[in-house]
Amino acid sequence: SIELEAHARRGVGEDHAKYSPVATASYRLMPQVELLNPVYDELADDLANLYEPGVFEVVKCDSKDDAGHDRKAVVVSPYACTMSRNFMRVPELKEAVKITRVPDHFIFSIESVGALKPGVILAEALRILKGKCHNVIRMADESLEVE
Repeated sequence: SIELEAHARRGVGEDHAKYSPVATASYRLMPQVELLNPVYDELADDLANLYEPGVFEVVKCDSKDDAGHDRKAVVVSPYACTMSRNFMRVPELKEAVKITRVPDHFIFSIESVGALKPGVILAEALRILKGKCHNVIRMADESLEVE
């Protein structure tokens, strides 16, 4: 027979690393994708399928400005952009496509492997961050009172 006595202590990663689950949390800036010049036909197919899959879509040309062309690339999902810049190897695409980042638009990704859902992890992290910010403000106020 095996006899076991166990003691458990609930904690968070803020207390000790042993309470941190093995999962990832990351962020990136939202890509901003612009077509500076129209991209037509085979080059549009390459852009949509090879260089940035999911970011561009090839649509049928329907205006007189697109005369002589069957199809063109349009931006449909900047979110899918991986910022790979592989398209810049083709001189025509290098001149036609501009990819930048929106400086104040963050995309957060939280992965959970434990009992807590990602939304709960985010709420708890924000609660802890709020407490730390209040501590900084309090310490700044106290240091101003001393002076």
